[in-house]
Parts: sequence; structure tokens; C-alpha cells
Amino acid sequence: MTPPIATAADWKTEPLPARHITLALDFSLDAAEAACVRLGLIPLEMEDKWFLYYAGGTLHLHRSWTGFCIAQVHFIADGEGLRAISAEVNRDPAQYTGSDDAADAALIERMVRGLQASQRYLAERQAWLSRPTQPQ
Repeated sequence: MTPPIATAADWKTEPLPARHITLALDFSLDAAEAACVRLGLIPLEMEDKWFLYYAGGTLHLHRSWTGFCIAQVHFIADGEGLRAISAEVNRDPAQYTGSDDAADAALIERMVRGLQASQRYLAERQAWLSRPTQPQ
């Protein structure tokens, strides 16, 4: 089952604050990974921590509890896949306590590359939660 395509309207979101930095990125995704980026990620509940949606060549990463934008990752076409070229990362300490550029770049790449597993997990969990209850 293919998860729904996430859009900005699917969850509460806040804009990236004025206090942010731009990081250079350079990692490529194959066609399957790029398809997962384009789908984004809609949490089943706030405890799932992240809401991600892709629009206009940019993957928006928001915390599910607050809607705070933690990063916006910019991609360009790369064959059948995508290549991450830069990201704006939140540096407002009232919204995000991260301040290590290298750690944030690594987090972004891990999250992007892990989208397929996250999407599969949420789909399986949704199916389990939607199953009919069996009489005892």
C-alpha cells in the first residue's frame, strides 16, 4: 500500500524562522529514495515526532508536536533520482536546540535516506490499528 502524498495542509506547520543558517549538502538519491522524498511523511499521531512534505523541489521537515520547521532541504534532479544541494536549518533556540552544523547535515541525510523505512512502519502500524477487533 502506497502512503498518501503529504502536503503542507496535512499537519499544523510553522514557517522557518528568520534565525536560520544555510548548509551546503551533496548527497544523491536513487529513483526509489526520490519517490519516498516526494511522498513525504504524515505522522499517525504527534508522538511520531516528524511531519515531512515535499513541494517545489524542497523537503520541509517539521516537528509534529509544535509544527516548528526544523529544516528545508533543497533538491535538484539527478538522473532518475534527486541530489540534495542545500538546506536551511532552524537556529532559533526557542524552537530548536541544535547548533552543530555537521550533526544537522548528518541528521538530514539520515532522515531522508530513512524515509522508506519510516513510511513502511507507519503504513504497517496504520493497518494494524485499523484491523477489525477479534472477539475474545
